[in-house]
Amino acid sequence: MGSQAKVSVIIPVFNAGEKLVPSIESLLNQTLKDIEIIIVNDASTDDSGAVIDQLANGNPNIRPVHLPENKGVHEARLTGLKLSTAPWIGFLDADDFARPNMFETMLSAAESNNVDIVVCGSDRVTTGRKVIAPKLRFPRSAKVTADIFERFCKFDFGTGMLWNKLFRRSVIEPWFDLHFPWRQSINEDLLLNIGCFHNSGSVYLLNEQLHEYVLVDSSVTTKMQNCWAYVETFRAYALAITCYQKLGNTAVMGIIDMYRTQISWSTYQVE
Repeated sequence: MGSQAKVSVIIPVFNAGEKLVPSIESLLNQTLKDIEIIIVNDASTDDSGAVIDQLANGNPNIRPVHLPENKGVHEARLTGLKLSTAPWIGFLDADDFARPNMFETMLSAAESNNVDIVVCGSDRVTTGRKVIAPKLRFPRSAKVTADIFERFCKFDFGTGMLWNKLFRRSVIEPWFDLHFPWRQSINEDLLLNIGCFHNSGSVYLLNEQLHEYVLVDSSVTTKMQNCWAYVETFRAYALAITCYQKLGNTAVMGIIDMYRTQISWSTYQVE
């Protein structure tokens, strides 16, 4: 679709196989048609590559990308970001779903309210898309123009996921080369969001549930042990300080407080 796209959506894929199909179909069936779908195959060892090429065949909205070696979800996303062309950028995980009006609603909110980032609600669902419970919900729609980074660091906008947000290109583009000195296993979303929310002058919170988060027992986040989670989050904290210390002392103190809060959650408690 190229320069005609209003929104670029980036999907990193590793061994998603056929379960990728309904997720991508949820993007192809969006009410917003001016959408660029960039699927980055992170050197999958199953048939994901063939599935992606089959989806792209006859769908000009899809841009398939096949990495020659596995680099992890963060690097796969960076690859997609560098190839994106639209003025607005979103994300979707390979096993989640976008409800039909997700990107049209978020784009409309972004443009009508003249904001840099839009955040929507998300529901936990089964693999059959049956709603289990809200994962994130805002009581009312609201535009936020003050203390953006401070509120982000207090998790007022959620826990830092990428897939329920729409970013103005200018707030995320400075971080297209945010490479880490090591491969991080968790917290990659939050690490990229730190830079985006620091650059943002305004955020719009939507009280609509537009995203579906598939709860799978075998996923990394659901089977991680507390000790492993603690260590990986502390490593992410070290990355955050290393990558963003140039933002100044106030920002660094906000990041420190944010990770202090996260480490205090029950998931990370170590006997």
